[in-house]
Amino acid sequence: MARTQEAERAGIQRRAQIVNAALELFAARGYDATSLASVARAVEISQPGLLHHFNGKEALLAAVLDERDQRAFTAVEIERDYDGTAFERALEVAADMVAWNVHHRDLARLGHLGAAHHPPMATAWARERTVRLRRQIAGVVAGAIAEGTVRPTADPQLVASFVIAGVGGLESQWLVDDSFDMVSAMQEFTQMLRRDLLVSP
Repeated sequence: MARTQEAERAGIQRRAQIVNAALELFAARGYDATSLASVARAVEISQPGLLHHFNGKEALLAAVLDERDQRAFTAVEIERDYDGTAFERALEVAADMVAWNVHHRDLARLGHLGAAHHPPMATAWARERTVRLRRQIAGVVAGAIAEGTVRPTADPQLVASFVIAGVGGLESQWLVDDSFDMVSAMQEFTQMLRRDLLVSP
C-alpha cells in the first residue's frame, strides 16, 4: 500500500512537471512549433515516458490550458481583497484577469487557441470553459437580482454572455495590437455594466 501511494505521488509530481514545462514551451514557442520530444527533454524523460501520462499533444494542451487558468485565477484572488456585492466582485475579478494578462501575453495567447478552432482539443476546452463561466456568472447575477442589488429585468444568461464577450473581445484586439489599452477599456466596460445593472441604494 505504501509503495502504491508513493508511486501515485510520484506520478502526480511528474505530471505537474510535464504540464509546467509544456506551458512554458507552448507560451514561448507556440503550440504548433513545440514537439512532445522537446517537452520530454525539458523534464528529462523519454517521449514514451511522457505519453504514459498524456496520450498525445492535444491531451497535454488541455492540461496546460487548465493550468494557465488556475495560475490566473490564483493570482487575481490573492493580490487584492474585494468589496461590494457579489456581482461587483465578479466584475472586478474579470477586470483583474484582463490586467493580469497584460503581464502574461504569451499565456493570454494560449487561452485564445480555442477561438481559432485549432487544434480541436483547444476548441473543446474553450467551449467547456465558456459554458462553465457563463453558468457561474449567471448564477452570481441571479443571486444579485434575488438580493435586490441588480435590476430585476436583467437576464442573467445575457449578462454573463456580455461579460465573457467583453473580456474575450478586448483581449483579441490587444493580442493583434499591443498599443490597445485593454485595461482602461475593460474598466470602462465594467463601469457601463454597473451603471446599467446595479440598483441604487
